[in-house]
Amino acid sequence: MVQYGGTAGKKTDFRVYMKYFNQNHLLDLNGQSGADGWHRLRGGFRADGSLSSKDSLMFEGDISTGREGEYGFMLPSFTSPGFVAISEEISLANGSLETVWNHTYSARSNSSLQFSFDQHRRADPLNPEMRNTYDLDYRHQFAFGSRQEIVWGLGYRYTADRIGGSLTVAMNPPNRALQLFNSFLQDEIALVPERLYLTVGTKLEHNDYTGLELMPSVGATWSPSERQMIWVAVSKALRAPSRNDTNLVLNLGEFPGPGGTPTLLRLLGNPQFRDERLIAYEAGYRTMLSKRLSLDVAAYFDDWHNLQTTEPSGSFFETTPLPAHEVQTLLYENLIHGENHGIEITANWKVTDRWSISAGFAPELAHMHTDPKSTDTQTVQFLEGSTPNWPIQLRSHFDLRRRLEWDVFTYFVNSLADQGASSNVKIPSYTRLDTGLTWKLGEGFSVTVAGQNLLKDHHMEFEDVNGSMQSGQIKRSAYAKMMWRF
Repeated sequence: MVQYGGTAGKKTDFRVYMKYFNQNHLLDLNGQSGADGWHRLRGGFRADGSLSSKDSLMFEGDISTGREGEYGFMLPSFTSPGFVAISEEISLANGSLETVWNHTYSARSNSSLQFSFDQHRRADPLNPEMRNTYDLDYRHQFAFGSRQEIVWGLGYRYTADRIGGSLTVAMNPPNRALQLFNSFLQDEIALVPERLYLTVGTKLEHNDYTGLELMPSVGATWSPSERQMIWVAVSKALRAPSRNDTNLVLNLGEFPGPGGTPTLLRLLGNPQFRDERLIAYEAGYRTMLSKRLSLDVAAYFDDWHNLQTTEPSGSFFETTPLPAHEVQTLLYENLIHGENHGIEITANWKVTDRWSISAGFAPELAHMHTDPKSTDTQTVQFLEGSTPNWPIQLRSHFDLRRRLEWDVFTYFVNSLADQGASSNVKIPSYTRLDTGLTWKLGEGFSVTVAGQNLLKDHHMEFEDVNGSMQSGQIKRSAYAKMMWRF
């Protein structure tokens, strides 16, 4: 990375930069090249200017280009019984512009207006995509009386895409423009100044799929002393449908039907797909046990509804492509409900003035259920088995001497249940160890040497829903970094 900054006149600061990334491939399940390496060149700028004593303006932009490898899958012909693994090289390009105007009305009131534009291009031979996105957001914060802080805002997003297709995958329709309107209001009330606060708010959102949605939230914090804080919160959230949920056309493979009639299995998006919904209940406690030791404990319970399933949805006859064939369809539906709950415990201990340690433990359990009319037997298994139940992490930072620092990071992740639709592989547990030394050699100049995944040459961390086609193993690695600030 190369970056240069300076001033233009008395009221404007700027910087320009350029970055280059080159990531080697991961290993596939057989320890061979996963063909998923990538490289990217990115450049950009930012300028911050003072328009007046009450107004400031920020303007930034960037552009990038690159290629990424993907060991994916395709349906080579109508008569193929299923996907065939392929290695692809996909060209990528992005560009964006953003500006933010901040205005201060008084010491008790301020606002911001933000506009951005982003263009994304992905030249996937099977599913090329071009997308333009425009965002406009306004936010106003002000004090109301001596005990209330109110924040409200409005937002608008317009996105238009053009998504190409192939025999394997397509979108119907291939082009679509979508709008998203939103507004929010939040009021923080000091019931007992410096001790007890109540925060209430809501978000209104209108999307082109499901219309108007309301997402309220309420929370409270109580500080019985300067060393302790207790908090609770309840909130409602949702995931609006996407193009994939509503417009996907994915051919999965061919098999002989009754009387030897060729039959194609096809997964379809559902134009009537609904929001996936969540009500989250949270509580936490933070305390300073001593000047050198702090403890954070947080618990949560998430109540999920309308999660995505894949259901059989009938059949029809097609004459093209030849030969004439039957099509059996699967359709996305919202037929899973359930809950996940867990606790997060974090401790920070400053052992000496030079040595600090932090530890974290985050057990979680998920219980998902299909509705009685669902025939999906795989998605619940995937949802319950894709998140580790007992992750543990330990971090250490040591100032060996004035200009030399040593960091050590250790993670333990328990085994994961079967995640793949086409295999019965379980992801074994693993322990990861990273460490690094940083020398601060002078004013603004530092050198870092680090190693990652040092305990084992490679290990598996996930298996995607398609089985072994896109799964990868993380390799042992090392890197060096030099940074010069001037």
